[in-house]
Amino acid sequence: MTPGRAGRLRTGPGLRLLLTVAVIGVVFLGVLPRVADYSDAWRLVRALTWPETLSLLVVATVNLLSYAPVWVAALPGLTWGRAVETDLASTAISNTVPAGFAFGVGATATMYHSFGHGPAAITRAVALTGIWNNLVKLAMPVAALVALAVTGHATRALAVTAVLGTGVLLLVVGALVAGLVHPGAAAALAATAERVARAAARQVRRPGPADWVARVDRVRADSLAVLRRRWAALTAAAVASHTALFLLLLTTLRFVDGAGAGVSWPQLLAVFAVTRLVTLVPVTPGALGVAELSYVAGLTTVGVDATAAAGVVLLFRFLTWFLPVPLGIGAWVLWRRGTGRADAPTPAAELSAR
Repeated sequence: MTPGRAGRLRTGPGLRLLLTVAVIGVVFLGVLPRVADYSDAWRLVRALTWPETLSLLVVATVNLLSYAPVWVAALPGLTWGRAVETDLASTAISNTVPAGFAFGVGATATMYHSFGHGPAAITRAVALTGIWNNLVKLAMPVAALVALAVTGHATRALAVTAVLGTGVLLLVVGALVAGLVHPGAAAALAATAERVARAAARQVRRPGPADWVARVDRVRADSLAVLRRRWAALTAAAVASHTALFLLLLTTLRFVDGAGAGVSWPQLLAVFAVTRLVTLVPVTPGALGVAELSYVAGLTTVGVDATAAAGVVLLFRFLTWFLPVPLGIGAWVLWRRGTGRADAPTPAAELSAR
């Protein structure tokens, strides 16, 4: 192997692929089989009644469609149908390709551009949806702690997690507000991030970023104009999307062998919140392996039998990780055939929607 190829393997797609395979293999072939028998977990899933199965499919469908309103709120002029089509396609890519999040963002930008939206508007929407999505994730441990305190189920471990989460949330919100309102603060944050990114790029012998200060200032001014009109809709849509995902987990827990009979919804919200934090950085496509391990560990901690926990998590992840893949492929095929495409950009529509 030549030094160049070895370097690419250590720092490029080869390393990401090896990391993905290693994590998935360790979790699904090493750790989870020691926790529960797959055949026993599958037996619990097969015991679901038809009404329970149909109910799960309805809740899963709502969850799949729940993120589209976030994009509609962040990108003026975007229709709900186009948002659903794009979200399904990008999710399928994110869930199956190493470093899939970046490819998913690229697919999103490409599809929105074909629908008539300009690059500046798309960049702004990607930034706003990402920020609001992560803000909700950071706020979840706080909400879980409040719910547990009210019901008398608070624990020291969750309290520590919630305090840390609150601190990070306040820092992020403070930086966000400063960056949006004060141009100097935005420039300072952008310059610092650019220096860090350049240092990281030098370590892997890649060209560093440039002109982040000017780009951030353009996005800041544009985003502030949109947020003045749409921050409430964006916040409500982001919270509703995470709520739909949590309700799907709660429904799955209640249906699989009555596994969640003794687990309160605040306890489950704590497990959900911690896992959302654990998967904040996508180590594997769609957090495959990482999310399953975190959910099973959390469910057994709050009293769910290990076999039932495995059954709940595997079914939940089938509905949230696997199901979007064939649906997303179908959405991508429809888009490739011209469904929803615009003949020309429509900046006037975007401006009037503000």
